[in-house]
Amino acid sequence: MLAAGHVSVAYANAADPDIERIRAATGLQLSRDPENRRLRFAHAQASFQTGEFDAAKFHLRYLLRGSRSEVELRQLQEAYATVAKASPWSFGVNFSILPSTNINRTSSNEIFVTPLGTFRITEGGVEESGVGFRIGGRVAYETPLPSGATLTYGAEINRAQYPTDRLNAFDGTVRVTWGQYTTRGATQVTPFVQRFVYDVADDESANSTRYGLRVSHEYYLSRESSVIGSLSAARQDYDDRDFLDGPVVQGGLTYLAPFAEDYRVKLSASLQSRRPRAEHLRYIGAAISGEVTRPVKGLGQFGINLGLSMREYDGDFPALDEPRSDRGASIGASFQPQRLRVFGSAPKLSCRVQQNWSNVALYDFQSTDCAVTFQRVF
Repeated sequence: MLAAGHVSVAYANAADPDIERIRAATGLQLSRDPENRRLRFAHAQASFQTGEFDAAKFHLRYLLRGSRSEVELRQLQEAYATVAKASPWSFGVNFSILPSTNINRTSSNEIFVTPLGTFRITEGGVEESGVGFRIGGRVAYETPLPSGATLTYGAEINRAQYPTDRLNAFDGTVRVTWGQYTTRGATQVTPFVQRFVYDVADDESANSTRYGLRVSHEYYLSRESSVIGSLSAARQDYDDRDFLDGPVVQGGLTYLAPFAEDYRVKLSASLQSRRPRAEHLRYIGAAISGEVTRPVKGLGQFGINLGLSMREYDGDFPALDEPRSDRGASIGASFQPQRLRVFGSAPKLSCRVQQNWSNVALYDFQSTDCAVTFQRVF
C-alpha cells in the first residue's frame, strides 16, 4: 500500500478470485480521483496480478514522478523493477490519418523573380490537398538496474503513405535509453540510429541515415508543474546528396503547469542549427509555442495552440544576391473525447493552420493540416 511516504512491494495473491473485481473497482475510483496515490498504487498492484503489465508500469511511472521522499522513491523503484522483470518486453503500434490542404507544400507564388530573370514556379499557386497515413510498430526490452535506473533497448519501424510518390517512405530507429527518477526530476539519455528510405529512388534520392544522442531532464517545480530541458546532436548522411551531409543540433525548454481552474499550459522554446556542406542550406532557427488545454466533463479535453518560428540561412541562395530568410506562424486546436475508445486507444483530433513567409518565393506557402492519432489509455 501507499501511505505517508511508504510503499509496500508485496503484491496480492495472483490466485485471489476477487483480483479482477478489485482492479475494476480501483480503476473506476481512480477515474474520479486521479490524484489519489494510495488508490493508484492499489490499481497498479491489481494490474500486475491480472497480467496487465503495461498498465502496472504506466501507473508506477506516474507515482515515481511524484515521489515525496527518498524512501518512497526507492520502494517504488523496487516495485517497478518487480514488474519489469516479470515482463521485460513491450510492444506497440501507432496509426495516424494526416489530411492536408497543401500536401506538397507548394509555393503560394506563381513566379520566382531573380537577378537572372523571372521564372515560373512549377504548380506554383495551385495547392494540392490529400490524405496521408502513417503506421508503424515498436518493440522494447527493459532492464532494471541496481541503482534504480532502467535501461531500455528499443526499435521501431514506420511507413508513411501519401498520394505523392516522393513522400512515401519507411523510417526505422534503433535506440538505447537510460532513465532515472529522483525526488526532484527525471533524466533520460538516448543514443540512436535512424534510417530513412524513400520509394522514389534515383540519383537524387533522399535516403539517409542519422546518428545521434538525445539528453533530456525534467525538473519538478511542484507536483503539477515542471520544466523540461532537452538537447540533441546528430549527424545526417545522405546516400546520394552529399551536399546535405552534416550535423544537426537542437535544444529546447518546455514549461508545464496548471493555469487558473482546470486549465493547463504548455510553453516551449527551441533553437536549432543545421550545418550541411552546401553553405546556402546552413541555418540557425528558433521557435516558440504555447498551448492551453482544458477538460470538459462528459466530453473530453480541448486545446488551443499558437506558434512562431524563424530561420536565417548563411550563404546566398542560388540565383539570388542574398541568403534565404523565413518566418512562420501557426494556430491550431485539438480535441480528445473522454469515452470513445478504439481497440483500447483514445483517438485525438488536431488541426493547425500554418503560414510560411520567405524572401525566396519558392518557400512561401500556406497549409491547413489535420491529424487523427490514437493513444493507448490505461
